[in-house]
Amino acid sequence: MRIATPDPNIPLRRSACALLAIALLQATAIWFHPQAPAPNAFVWIQGLAEIGPRASHLHLVLVATVVATWLLFGELGTHWPSQALARGGERLYALGAAAMIAGAMINGFALPRVARWAVMGRASHAEGTDAVVTFAFALNQALAGLGLVATCLAILAWSLGLRHCPGSWARAACIGGIGIAALCIAGYALGPIETDVAGIATVTLAQCTWYALVALTVLRGGASAGAHTPTASPRLPESP
Repeated sequence: MRIATPDPNIPLRRSACALLAIALLQATAIWFHPQAPAPNAFVWIQGLAEIGPRASHLHLVLVATVVATWLLFGELGTHWPSQALARGGERLYALGAAAMIAGAMINGFALPRVARWAVMGRASHAEGTDAVVTFAFALNQALAGLGLVATCLAILAWSLGLRHCPGSWARAACIGGIGIAALCIAGYALGPIETDVAGIATVTLAQCTWYALVALTVLRGGASAGAHTPTASPRLPESP
């Protein structure tokens, strides 16, 4: 009788499949991100109140995907060809994730609640909350900028860690990640990319594309690069 030995690459494959699913979910959620019209303060606050429930649900999904991405890269990082760059990327992403989660809490929960409070008449005039809402929005924008830069730097570090990996998928992930990170940071620094809905959606979709490339790198090449003995740990493809 022959006893089948478990494939040591199965956990790595599962992480890659989960990352692919999270990338798709995050891209879909950001695509439907609501935006309140803002011709003046009163209309803006009224719009925030109207989109509040939808914004809360969507930001909850986005927060969940950010946390899941961080955990998945923590798992994938243990198999990364460059452990130093993997650890650096994980720390940078943790910083960016914290900033994005804080910003999502403001934009998805705090702002709509203040806006509903004003519109329902619990404040004498909606304009009276203008300063509070403006400050909260400015804080959200600052956190979004920090999250954008930190997560892109994390992608840059992870991508550089793949530079010596053989295979077309690994090369695509390496070159694509470096390009995406550099373009997003440069766009934010020089002005074309802002931390509004359109700007953050652009960056998020670009990052999700890179997450998908990493997942496909593992599924099409990296997951089969481990040692053949069941006691060995699987790794992403390493340089010759």
